[in-house]
Amino acid sequence: MQPQGHADKRASRSAVMSGRMDERQALAAVILWKSGRFDTLDIADVLGCGEDAVCRTLRAARHMERGQA
Repeated sequence: MQPQGHADKRASRSAVMSGRMDERQALAAVILWKSGRFDTLDIADVLGCGEDAVCRTLRAARHMERGQA
């Protein structure tokens, strides 16, 4: 148990999912990824969103390309 007023240092490092991307951001993420010049962190930085949101968007796009929508 921690004294009152002290933050849990483990919680500050925990993985928290970022919010959703809008449609334009998602489309831009897919286009940038398919160019082969950017990684997911670069795309997230450019679009101002979390890298996890970019990864989820790319995973969903691959899923749809395979006809598994």
